[in-house]
Amino acid sequence: MRRTLVRALAGAGLAAVLLYTVGQWESRSGGRMQVADLLNRPEALLGAALAAMIGAAWLADRRSAVRSATRAVTVTAGVVFLLGAVAVHKVSAAETRSRESAPAGAERALVVVHRSYGTGPEPGEHWQVLLESGSGWDARRWTLADVGGAPDDGRLVQASWTGRDRITIVTDAYQRVFTLDPDTGEPVEAR
Repeated sequence: MRRTLVRALAGAGLAAVLLYTVGQWESRSGGRMQVADLLNRPEALLGAALAAMIGAAWLADRRSAVRSATRAVTVTAGVVFLLGAVAVHKVSAAETRSRESAPAGAERALVVVHRSYGTGPEPGEHWQVLLESGSGWDARRWTLADVGGAPDDGRLVQASWTGRDRITIVTDAYQRVFTLDPDTGEPVEAR
């Protein structure tokens, strides 16, 4: 019974890490957005993996010296993970999202995410311009622009549809124009 429980906990920990890896992969530009939104949760999935591995390690060995060393290492790893999760959440950002549907009712939307950081190592503003295309499990999300983030970076002036399959992004430093592939919906920067 004990051996079965140890294997189940180790398997659950490995499964959580693999699920997070899939979510991280789908978070790339062009990835499936529902999979990314569901599985790209490091605190939950990696925390569950760590808890399962700690449980498996504690139950695995009955020898007292090895058990004591295992417990010390796993408790330290757990504390480090919790401190890291708390530190990540201390840098808070006020976030707003705007969403503009594509002309002609296509299943596409231009999304602008604006984050304002009042505290942290580099307070400032950051804009992310995204294109969401499709619906359901096949919906994709592309990153068109990341603006700001550093004190000397520019500011987003406008991101909008400027045609049926055309998006224009204007910052105080540059202008970029994207056209959308009619078959895949993938954005291609116009040259």
